[in-house]
Amino acid sequence: MATTSDSIRTLSNPTRATLGEQTSKVAEEVRELGNIALSSAGEALQSVKERGGEVLEKGKERAGAAREGFEGYVSENPFKSVLIAAGIGALIGYGIRSRK
Repeated sequence: MATTSDSIRTLSNPTRATLGEQTSKVAEEVRELGNIALSSAGEALQSVKERGGEVLEKGKERAGAAREGFEGYVSENPFKSVLIAAGIGALIGYGIRSRK
């Protein structure tokens, strides 16, 4: 309960009561803005997850297609494929050897 002296203080200094009210309102608005920001961040995260999943699926499809193409080329040209692999291995070996 408010005493007479509290009422007199409030009446004698109205900015104190107003300042307290304003502080409460500002704190409430900050909480609301925080909640809005959190929900927006959650929505953005969900959108990124969905797009990431789509990109991952497309990447898997492309990798599968490339693998099928590679396997087809190797089965059609086995001798050429072995020579290419040997050439690449020789280049890598030469690169490693020259560094030491």
